[in-house]
Amino acid sequence: MPVKVDNAIDEAVGLAKGIDNHPDVISARSDGKQKMDKLHADTADLVNKNSAQKAAQMTAEQKTKEQDDLMKDAERAVTQIQNAAKSAFPGKEVTLKEFKVGMNKPNSVKAMIALLAYLAGGVQKYSEDLLANGLTQDDITNLSNLYAILVGAEAAQENAKKLRNAATAIRDAAAAKLRETVSATRSYLKAVFKDDPAALEEFKSIVKARGKATPKPPAPAPQA
Repeated sequence: MPVKVDNAIDEAVGLAKGIDNHPDVISARSDGKQKMDKLHADTADLVNKNSAQKAAQMTAEQKTKEQDDLMKDAERAVTQIQNAAKSAFPGKEVTLKEFKVGMNKPNSVKAMIALLAYLAGGVQKYSEDLLANGLTQDDITNLSNLYAILVGAEAAQENAKKLRNAATAIRDAAAAKLRETVSATRSYLKAVFKDDPAALEEFKSIVKARGKATPKPPAPAPQA
């Protein structure tokens, strides 16, 4: 969709430039100013909403990156706790299961949040054993902090995605509106300039013209 949005803006700007070459003809008509004002207004509206969507997209991407970084921190914290548990309870499979030793790491934020909450119970239950096997009180505090921060990051990222989706829908609606305005304006100009082929050339689609590839020259014949 970004390419189509940029094309819609380019079409409108190109059409406006063509119109600016014939100010006397347009201004002499009672409906001319109204048509031009609408073209300019709808173009500006899309430009603004396109900028807003890009900003929302950047925010969503930043929140996702922050979340990914926190996931890596959480994975390291989980590994550290599990290693301490394996050191404290060698061969005690039932106890090690309480620390999810041997299980795959979560691949989603919600699953990681659930795991951190679950491990907090085991850490509290076996704190003395874990503290005697490589874990520190700061590590235990870090686990609680990571849980709270990850919960907040998940909420922030979900909200950013909702705002991005809303901004995208608003932008796309503005793009559709501008395309309709450009089409209607071009039809209007065809009626006004029906006897001026040169002027009509100025109002043709620049996007379509841009898409017409220039034929490549034939390759030179190999020399004998």
